[in-house]
Amino acid sequence: MTAQHESVCATEYTRRNIRAAWAVHALTASGVIVGYLGLISLIEGHARAGIIWLIVALILDGVDGPIARKLDVAGRIPTLNGNSLDLIVDYFTCAIVPVAFLYKFDIVPEHTSGPVGFTILFVSALWMARTDQEDEERWFNGFPAEWNMIIPSLFLLRYNPWANLIICAVFSLLTLSRVQFAHPVSVRERRGISLAFMTAWLGSMLWLGVAQHNIPIIHAVLIVAPLWTIAQTAHRAFVKSPLRTRRRHLRGAAS
Repeated sequence: MTAQHESVCATEYTRRNIRAAWAVHALTASGVIVGYLGLISLIEGHARAGIIWLIVALILDGVDGPIARKLDVAGRIPTLNGNSLDLIVDYFTCAIVPVAFLYKFDIVPEHTSGPVGFTILFVSALWMARTDQEDEERWFNGFPAEWNMIIPSLFLLRYNPWANLIICAVFSLLTLSRVQFAHPVSVRERRGISLAFMTAWLGSMLWLGVAQHNIPIIHAVLIVAPLWTIAQTAHRAFVKSPLRTRRRHLRGAAS
């Protein structure tokens, strides 16, 4: 960094601006602490407490990014890579803790939790290292390793362990694919509906984690809410994929 650039940075941002940027990084990093509390809960056999901590971590992950972009945290603290910090926290809370959940509570058939857990950790690590995680419209390329939503939902729904195994296998394959999944906040297309379904999904998980009352309608929400994400993915893949759109334009131009 040149002396001139340092001078520009010094005049552009006040100490208050810098402190605010550090506060945002601290908010992001706190996700590791929340995830650790969730991991301890799972180790001690408290599944529902673990779910609550995972939900808290998910909320933190959802709010820190927009705040960081609004405050230009990258410009205020250029020596700390917020994206790398976010990926480190995400791998812990979205992969490691959920795999511990899967192992501790026999969500998949006996003697398969090890191989399934290894697979999830492996493909999630590869996805976190992708340079094409998102396209220009903020759609994720591949399933974005959000096992913190999948595995607790399987636990609460109490599906057959073999069905859970198939679900984990499918999403593991999708992690390394180019099938696109919508970011519920960043993707503008039908964002209101996406946020409503995401809120309903988290709300149903939180209710079942706190109240521990198995109300049928709450279970129904836990099934229906993820179907919206699947519907978006299918629509993107078969109706409105960028490649298909470009091909239509080329055909129109040729005719």
